[in-house]
Amino acid sequence: MTEPAEGMLFVARPQPQPEGSFREERIAFRTLQELLDACVAHGQGGAFVRVQVVGRSSGQQHRLVLDFGHFGLFAE
Repeated sequence: MTEPAEGMLFVARPQPQPEGSFREERIAFRTLQELLDACVAHGQGGAFVRVQVVGRSSGQQHRLVLDFGHFGLFAE
């Protein structure tokens, strides 16, 4: 039986002061549905987003990092 992967969604939002600073939130997830729910909950207003997943494959620990750059939800 394989161990479940663990994931972290990093959401960085620009701060008005001091210029160029960011506030980063970390949201843990264990399933794809939890990741999607976190994206919907934190996607308002736009942010820079990175997803990190850690798990085992072929008996070895691996880490996958996906940097999505600017991310946001837009009304249709």
